[in-house]
Parts: sequence; C-alpha cells; structure tokens
Amino acid sequence: MSAAEKKIRVLIVDDSALMREALKSIIEKDPAIEVVGLAKNGKEGVEKALLLKPDVITMDLKMPMMSGLEATEAIMEELPIPIIVVSSMDITVIVKALSIGAMDFVAVTSDIETIAADLITKIKIASHVKPLRRMKIKACVVKAPKELRGKEASKVVAIGVSTGGPQALQQVLAKLPPAFPCGILIVQHMSKGFIDGLAEWLNTTSCLHVDVAKAGDILKKGMILLAPDDLHMRIGGDGRITLSENTSKAIVHVPSIDVMMKSVADYYQENAIGVIMTGMGQDGVDGIRAIRKAGGRTIAQDEKTSVVFGMNKMAIDIGLIDKVVALERVAEEITNMVSE
Repeated sequence: MSAAEKKIRVLIVDDSALMREALKSIIEKDPAIEVVGLAKNGKEGVEKALLLKPDVITMDLKMPMMSGLEATEAIMEELPIPIIVVSSMDITVIVKALSIGAMDFVAVTSDIETIAADLITKIKIASHVKPLRRMKIKACVVKAPKELRGKEASKVVAIGVSTGGPQALQQVLAKLPPAFPCGILIVQHMSKGFIDGLAEWLNTTSCLHVDVAKAGDILKKGMILLAPDDLHMRIGGDGRITLSENTSKAIVHVPSIDVMMKSVADYYQENAIGVIMTGMGQDGVDGIRAIRKAGGRTIAQDEKTSVVFGMNKMAIDIGLIDKVVALERVAEEITNMVSE
C-alpha cells in the first residue's frame, strides 16, 4: 500500500465492551480508517498507545484503574498523539480534558449512530495534525482591576482559531497582563456544547475575565468574550454585542470568524488588531483582510507552532499579515501593537 493510501490507525479506549465494538463498527465502515487496538481502561490505553503508536486515539473519560483524564495526561507527556474524547458531557471534566491536551470532543448520545459522521470527520482531521507537548500553565492569582473593567474598550483584539485552538488560546491569554487596556473577541470553532467549559477553563489561567458573549454586552477593557454556539457574534453600530442565527448558506462555520472580524473592522477601524491562529480551512481570511483594509494591524501564528497550518497560512500567503510569530510570542506581539 502506498503512503497516499495508508489507512488512519485508531486506538479505541473505553471500559464498555459494547461501546468499544460499536465505535469499532462505526470507524471501520470508512475504508480510510482501521482500528488497530482496543483498550478497556486507561492503563491499558497508555500501554497500547506507546506500543502501537496509532495516528489517533478515541478516549472515554470515566474508566476504572486509570481514568481517561489520567491516561490522556500520560500519553500527552510521553508520546503526544491526537486524542478525541468520546464521552458524556460534563463541563468540569471537559475543562480538565482541555487542560491536559485533548484535541477535540464527541458527545455520546443514547443513539451511538448519531455520532458516526462527527466522529469520522474528527478522526480524519486529527490524523493530519501534529499534537504539541502540553505546557503546564499556572492559575492566575491577580485578576484585572475592577476600575479597568468598567471602561468601554476603545481598542479591540479579534482572535480567530480552530483546530488546536483551546491550548493555543490558553497560552496566549495567560500571558496578557492584568491591566491589559483592550477588549478581546474570540471565535473558536468547537463542537456544540463545549464553549462554556472552554470559557471556564480559560478563566482559571488568564488574568483577564473570560465569558461567553450575550446579546447587548458592552466590550470593556480587560474583558474577553467568546462567541456562543450556533450564533454569529458581531459588534453593532452602538458598540454592543449582537448575536444572530446564520442566514447564509455560503457560510460554513457558525459562529464565523469572518463575520466577527468584519464587524470589528467596521466599528473599530484602525483601532482593531486581528489575530489568526491554528486551524483548518479559510474562515478568518476575509475578516483579516477587512481589518487590514480598515487600517488595523494583523498577526498570524507561525507554521511550526500550529497544530494545523491552514487558515493562518492562507492569510500569510495572500500578504495580509503584519507579523508572523510563534505561539509563545503572540501575546507579546499583541501587547506591543496595543501600545503603539
């Protein structure tokens, strides 16, 4: 078999024999994927991961002997492999899984067949990414001062990110100072139901205040707002957040980075900074173009530190980016541009 025809090798880790067989059946219906191993608990999952070196791992979280969280942590420290959590949803568990390097999630429903398409798609995406060894980031103990938070932001940082985004966002937001003088808007492409968990997790390590946007919010200094599930987030003409359902069949992602950034360009003009980071596809490229055209500044995460060098690569190649920097320098570059 040629390299081009090589199958994606998957390890399934789940304590339920019924679930293991159901997932195996779903996965192997796609001729491009093969299941190379089954593990009934986290300890066995770690052992088989190191032995088989699969391209992708599906991981249950609640298991005996060693939990999926412990197994994920061990694998990501020893031999980083893309891990997709396949488990019931629990925000506290989601937050923990994100913090130890899980790449994505598929929520288990009562009908296992309903997750089939989502799981297959995510396995194929995961097989193309390069997982990074996780960096331990300390919790922030000094939050943004209250006097700063009450003031409406005159400048904004608009961030668009997709695959590999949670860990990248954590690194960037954790490095911004408590007295950061701007507001931040973020669109993160993510499975439905996980955005609240992401906000909660980011809040533990960022010195700024992270929340999921609500209609009518005023973006203030030291505030970070994430676009909610299934709604486009914009800055309206009065400076307030507006949320709307998708009415365009041409828009693939909802929420859309392009939609958010174009509204930022319209309202903030030259006082906008657009940041495009790791992710597949091209959402955000038109938004970055709009910010640049309005006189704002633009930053892109570089190839080496991107899990997927996709939408940021496109923006760089077209010539829309002022600064291309490694992930660990994105916060520094944002801070420099804000102070100019």
